[in-house]
Amino acid sequence: MYNLLILDDDEYVLKSLARLFASEDYALSRFQDPMEALIQCTTRSFDLIISDQRMPGMTGTEFFAQVAEVQPDTRRLLISGYSDFESVTDAFNQGIIHKFIVKPWNNNQLRNLVAEQLALKNAGPGVQVAPSVLSAERASVQPSDEVSFHGIVTSDQALNQQIAIVRQTATSEAPFFIHGETGTGKELIARAIHLESERSGQSFVALNCANLTESLLESQLFGHKKGAFTGADKDQKGLLAEAEGGTLFLDEVTEIPLPLQAKLLRVLQEREYSPVGETRVIPFDVKVISASSTSLEQAVSEGNFREDLRYRLEVMPISLPPLRARTGDKGMLFDYFLENQLERHRHKPMLVDEAVYACIDSYPWPGNVREMVNVCTYVAALATEEESIVTLEKLPPTLRAPAATASTQATSMPTAEPKTQRLQVTRESLEEAIEKFGGHRETIAQHFGISRMTLWRKMKQFDLA
Repeated sequence: MYNLLILDDDEYVLKSLARLFASEDYALSRFQDPMEALIQCTTRSFDLIISDQRMPGMTGTEFFAQVAEVQPDTRRLLISGYSDFESVTDAFNQGIIHKFIVKPWNNNQLRNLVAEQLALKNAGPGVQVAPSVLSAERASVQPSDEVSFHGIVTSDQALNQQIAIVRQTATSEAPFFIHGETGTGKELIARAIHLESERSGQSFVALNCANLTESLLESQLFGHKKGAFTGADKDQKGLLAEAEGGTLFLDEVTEIPLPLQAKLLRVLQEREYSPVGETRVIPFDVKVISASSTSLEQAVSEGNFREDLRYRLEVMPISLPPLRARTGDKGMLFDYFLENQLERHRHKPMLVDEAVYACIDSYPWPGNVREMVNVCTYVAALATEEESIVTLEKLPPTLRAPAATASTQATSMPTAEPKTQRLQVTRESLEEAIEKFGGHRETIAQHFGISRMTLWRKMKQFDLA
């Protein structure tokens, strides 16, 4: 049986968490006062502690800093609002807390996260936990100071703000509209909204509305009766019927022809529809999420979209930043996707030359995240078994051309060559830097001139993570 301690100054939260874990084989201790919980930690050992961040007299990170001194092996999970995100980053870097979950949390995710952390505690230091133990959201272990949300990996503040909105409002039935350039992950966010909603156990059905004729799009949405038009040789269910009880995602919704927009407006207002060629009315229960690379405001102003339909669809607006604007994400995402693609191509992990990171940072990424996945697939597919470092020459020509100037500047700087600099990150030098900088990962990464993701990999390689 695992010993768990729960700390929150809100009695209602304590009771909610206690109910959540009541069916598990856990011995629960609940406290509202951080000092009382600290005293308990000096007399009893706990496998995992869950604490709120904002409490009278002591924050959660301050509490965990003291817990780490008396019980260093205890797994420490902090629960807090998004507004505290920046304030807990240093606690991650210093190893004070192991995981951070944002309010309001999803019960299934929290339950899985606790199981993951207890499995890590049970396995001991340096032991990897089988993916089946982890929650689906975190099946790939991510660096502790980055956010992974249903496959969305980021440390960008603007994108994290949008994720916070999704976490907070996904359980409502309000329609979401997602705006972002092509390749920014609109469908990924739509799936995240579905998974966070009460409909997560039902179907998620997606339809790209671009390049479809009005009649074909109407048939796709509502279905049709046999003989309704030439070629309709049998009854066909529409996507509204396929998504019954679940979520329907309409991508590039601004491409829907205006006459069909009027029909869609009525369908959404009345919550009922008629298949093409039929007069019977069918009620439906579907959560609608729409998206477009064109904002609805712009589409309305250009006369391509009905204003009344806009207000029906854009109740909860989500705006995704382009990759070029995602501060600190490009190198991290490149490492993340490259590792995934190398694994898919059954290739050993590879280090990345600093000139490649300079190229990645300077490239504008017109295709956004989708283009980066394409680039990582290209690199992994062409990599040979003898290669262990991704150099600039391994990137697609389209990336290398605009990066030539940046690459020349990077290699002409009065510092060590990238390969030499990377080889200097030895176990001994890394241990010295960890001690010198108190485990602060960002400072250590700057000391070696590498990215935080590369530092994290090095720490894992030397069993120092």
